[in-house]
Order: sequence, then C-alpha cells, then structure tokens
Amino acid sequence: MFKRHVALASIGFAMLATTAIAQTSAPSPASPSAPAATPAPAPEKPKVPDNNLAGQGKWRATKLIGVDIYGPDSKKVGDVTEVLFDKTGKIEMVTVGVGGFLGIGSKDVAIPFEQVSWSDEPIVVAAPAPAPSGTGSAGTSGGVASAPPAASAPKAPAMYPDHGKITMTKEQLTSAPAVTYSGS
Repeated sequence: MFKRHVALASIGFAMLATTAIAQTSAPSPASPSAPAATPAPAPEKPKVPDNNLAGQGKWRATKLIGVDIYGPDSKKVGDVTEVLFDKTGKIEMVTVGVGGFLGIGSKDVAIPFEQVSWSDEPIVVAAPAPAPSGTGSAGTSGGVASAPPAASAPKAPAMYPDHGKITMTKEQLTSAPAVTYSGS
C-alpha cells in the first residue's frame, strides 16, 4: 500500500514538474514547412477623451457658482449659488442668491437654466457723462482728462461664462419664493 502511494505521488510530482517546465520554456521558432500562425489582433484601446477641454464649449460647474446675474436693466441682481441637475446630468436650474448684505439675510431663488442668457463678454455699463469743466470756479482744478482705458488682450477660454442675464428684476426676485432643499 505504501509503495502505491509513493508511486502515485511520484507520478503527480512528475506531471507538475512537466507543466512548470512547459510554461517557462521559450517557444521554438516555427519551422519553414509549418504554416505561419497569424498573430492575434491587438486588443482595441479604449478611447480616452482629450484632457484639454479649454475652448471646447465646456463649462465647469464649480466655476459657474459665483457668476454674476444681471436683470433687464443691466443691474446686478445676484450671484449663482447652486447648479441643479436631473438624473441624466442635464442642468435644469440655477439658484441665484438675492437680497441681504454680504450674504447675510439673502435667499436663493431658482431660475430655469434656459431662461438665463449667458455671455462670455463682460457686461457693458454706460459710463457717466463727463462733468462740464468749470471756468474759474473756486475749488476746481484745471480739467485734467484721463486717458481712455487700454484695450485688453484677448483672454484664454475661461470654461465658465462672464455673467448671465435674466428678464426678472431684483424686486421680482426678492418677492419670489425661496428655494427649500429636502433633507437639509
């Protein structure tokens, strides 16, 4: 009985050693008479998106928060405080913080994303008319004209808009109901 176990163990050991040698030996070159094996096709590499997203019309949600929102009279009515998405990732609304002073006493009002006209260019505010220069008035200096602002160089794509414009006034937003979030 003992001899039988030793014989089976020897056969098993020999089979394991043969398998190990077969796995570590180098493949032999194909003989000229044998047909050449076709190489297996290389696995398809997954498509990696271009990591340089600047200038591709993409916006960063973190940069959209804080963007100024202006009313129809081109006066600032508030800042974007939240960006609200649906389950598919589509932006449905932005909330705008209105009222208060330095964030104290302000409330968030939801505005549908489609109702905001986004612009990459700074808002143009009409400059006040220059005061007429006085002739010999006491307390006035001889009218020193200031130089016009220098033209700014074109800026790189910022991946967020400069501002948004809506059709509601600050008074309408202030009287609108505040956003409430469930679970918070």
